[in-house]
Amino acid sequence: MSLVLAAREEVHALRAGKVDPSLLMAARGVLLDASENYAAELVRRGLPMPPALRDDLRLQRSIRGSQKRPYSPHGP
Repeated sequence: MSLVLAAREEVHALRAGKVDPSLLMAARGVLLDASENYAAELVRRGLPMPPALRDDLRLQRSIRGSQKRPYSPHGP
């Protein structure tokens, strides 16, 4: 969990002030990886996944997916 918190703090810090998109994208990748590992450990131990973690994973996966596809103003 400490890795998730540290990664979340890094993303928050990079969003403050002038944003460097490549650094922010890398930090979000670290956050997603840490969150995925934490969620997998909860599942492995048979523990429930907190709704906030589930929602954050969905958001971070969506952000990562949209960053891999080229932007089109007319849709996918």
